[in-house]
Amino acid sequence: MIPDDLSLDQTHIRSANPLKLYRITRAKYASLSGAGAAFAPGRWNWQGQEAIYTSLDPSTPQLEYLAHTRKDLIPSNLVMMEIHLRRTRDWVEGTDRPEGDLSHFLMAGMLLIPTLGMAKRMFPGILNTSYASLCAVAVPSVITPAWNVVLYPAGAGFWDHVSLHSITPFDFDPRLFPENTPKESV
Repeated sequence: MIPDDLSLDQTHIRSANPLKLYRITRAKYASLSGAGAAFAPGRWNWQGQEAIYTSLDPSTPQLEYLAHTRKDLIPSNLVMMEIHLRRTRDWVEGTDRPEGDLSHFLMAGMLLIPTLGMAKRMFPGILNTSYASLCAVAVPSVITPAWNVVLYPAGAGFWDHVSLHSITPFDFDPRLFPENTPKESV
């Protein structure tokens, strides 16, 4: 688990345009709807709020998937989505603010929260205050020191900034599951 005060390098997330994001999902859910998260909310969205959980590199969604899914329940019909986030403005960096003083986020659109601890403290207020204005929020992964980007399809400008670049079949390497790997003969 990642320490709450670990601050990740922001260079790539601030400079790449478009920002390439990756997501693993079942083939039938490979879309930009966010409906699955609205039905079964995660860490950065509430019941009924559409969200798409992505990462900056293709290995992080693999670790996240393995951490949140029992091995015997991993489906065989997975795909890796590559999503592009085109920016027309810079990320606004989140800061600890007193409860209720979140007005500067209302038009942010793209919010970057540098530490996990800060994200945990800020998120309830942000989702209450400015959910409709948020297109994307960059937060550290809980699993590994890497960036996750949560996309909000109902957010202002989402469809102007986000596009689905590719969908490719994905299988986990069987060596990740030692009980499924044949023993080498001596």
